[in-house]
Amino acid sequence: MLELQITNTTDYKLLIDRIEQILIPSKITITAEATTPILLDNDKSVEGTSAIHNYLDELESFSKQWYTCRCDMFP
Repeated sequence: MLELQITNTTDYKLLIDRIEQILIPSKITITAEATTPILLDNDKSVEGTSAIHNYLDELESFSKQWYTCRCDMFP
């Protein structure tokens, strides 16, 4: 499960939209303790807007590849 920890929803609208579009269970947590946005993915932690966008890019690429029909690979 993905968990995005942010201080408010206004400043991080783009991150929220990206998290909600991914086909992975996720949760958005609003916390005053987060000085920068933090993305938790099981045992992984990614901090900062740029790093989170990069992580989401990789995750989206992986999930697209995962759900692509690979019928040509099997006899």
